[in-house]
Amino acid sequence: MSSKSVTIIGAGISGLKAAHVLQESGQFSPDDIIVLEAQDRVGGRIKTDRTSSKLGVPYDLGAAWFHDALTNSVLYDSIDNGTFDPRQDGYFDDKDIQVYASEHEGPLDASNWKLTRVVEDMEKFMEIYYMSSLDKKDMSLDAFAKVYMEKYRTFLTTQQLKYCSRLLRYFELWFGIPSYEISAKYAPMDHQGRNLYDKKGHGFVVDHLVSELKCNISKSHQVTKIQRNVKEGPRNHKVELSNGHIIDTDYVVVTVPLSILKLQDGPQAITWEPPLPKPMREAIDSISMGALGKVILEFDMIWWDKTQDRLEIVADEVSSHGLVPKSWEYPIYIINYARVFPGTASLVVLTQSPVTEYLEAHPQQAWPYMQPMLSKLNVSSFSVPDPINVIVTDWTKNPFSRGAYSAVKTGDSPDDIIIHLSGENDGVGLGSNSTIRFAGEHTIADGGGCIHGAYDSGKRAAEWIVEDSKR
Repeated sequence: MSSKSVTIIGAGISGLKAAHVLQESGQFSPDDIIVLEAQDRVGGRIKTDRTSSKLGVPYDLGAAWFHDALTNSVLYDSIDNGTFDPRQDGYFDDKDIQVYASEHEGPLDASNWKLTRVVEDMEKFMEIYYMSSLDKKDMSLDAFAKVYMEKYRTFLTTQQLKYCSRLLRYFELWFGIPSYEISAKYAPMDHQGRNLYDKKGHGFVVDHLVSELKCNISKSHQVTKIQRNVKEGPRNHKVELSNGHIIDTDYVVVTVPLSILKLQDGPQAITWEPPLPKPMREAIDSISMGALGKVILEFDMIWWDKTQDRLEIVADEVSSHGLVPKSWEYPIYIINYARVFPGTASLVVLTQSPVTEYLEAHPQQAWPYMQPMLSKLNVSSFSVPDPINVIVTDWTKNPFSRGAYSAVKTGDSPDDIIIHLSGENDGVGLGSNSTIRFAGEHTIADGGGCIHGAYDSGKRAAEWIVEDSKR
């Protein structure tokens, strides 16, 4: 067993997985591992709310799907350890989505109009366009939609011309940023399988990891400074907390969100001594933070089509965007809980920036904002009732998250940050042999922006430390 110590900054899924791998390796005793969490809870951007519902169902305020179900490590580890039964605890909510627009009565006839096929064509054209020349200038998703429409107009029907650019904006509800900011160059996604919705609530993954950890997890312990490669003292690095306490440590695993890593001043910033190398700092700043949020609406009756898995309401075509978002200005994506939990009169609505920031700052405006759009879903003989319960996330208001997860805006370069933070490349970042490692959804290519990516990055960091400690 090694006599060295490891300090993990952040008790999200990547930090907890790193601690678990270190513990299971047998190289470190529980006393050699410490996890520091700035908040008063663990889990990071996994947050299952089991108490706010008036209908008795759990809601994931953060991550909710097992994406890439063919290869998702969190999913298969959870099945193997007996904490998740896909048949009982999961739901593949991928029935063809039903789409609505302000000017059309009832759902669009997307199947007969072949709207989805054209949107898929637009996505493939994005890949072809940028793969033909890596030097092609990036542009926004909105700008790219215009390029496609102009080039292939003669192939398109009236309905396809009217709706497909608006449908392409579904990317906003993946990345959490508006289409006029989304990078067309990096928008296409290579999925490794279907998306399995977690009915159980992702919090079970966190609970299981915590239950198996014997090391110290210190909540409400905010790190304010990392002194690396110190020449005096018993260990390689010093980690300073907001209360002034200093921890001497051989290894550090930094798992704070990208938004915190970006900060260079302010009460939540981490000071580096010496400062991070300029190319590394530039890489951290070369990618953006998205703001995917949720508005959960519970009712005393189901007044929409309960047979649909998901519903999408496309935005109107607008020429400009004001400071305060308006109904119909941005698309919304709706998870039908009457389908996930039969008989449950609940809708979970996904939002993007700037809607997320606005509604999280003004949660009392959530229903007034949503009501005009959601009324399009009404299939009952009654007028749409007011909700009996409204739950709004607060990710953009939380000083230790400041958003949801990494997102690629026009002009961003997502590859640079992975090159510098993965620890897999010589001569970049802090070097491939640095005893400071980074983990989190923003540090990995496969599963970037997802829970399984964060989980795998924590495993990657810990496995490197285990091997290094044997030297």
